[in-house]
Amino acid sequence: MDILGEVINYEFGLLAFFIGLVATLFTRYSSIPQIIKGFKTKKMEDVSFWLIFHLTVGLALWVVYGILIDDFVIIWANTVGVVSNIILIGLKIKYSVSPFG
Repeated sequence: MDILGEVINYEFGLLAFFIGLVATLFTRYSSIPQIIKGFKTKKMEDVSFWLIFHLTVGLALWVVYGILIDDFVIIWANTVGVVSNIILIGLKIKYSVSPFG
């Protein structure tokens, strides 16, 4: 995928592309504080496994959708979300007494 070509030929222009990137930064990196807290405190009891699981499945489907329509912003944004949520799932399983409850 030619990223520069994607930016230049983006249907709604460069401004829309950058709005998508900024939106990605705010939404996909929102789980980073929870990841840091989990590593520091080694406590994940208050985090819902099922919320993270369902969000991860939804984000993975967005990645597939982005691939199907060849949209770099959708692919990148949701891949970051999938990865950060998989880390959260791992922390939840490792540091919770009853991770699925």
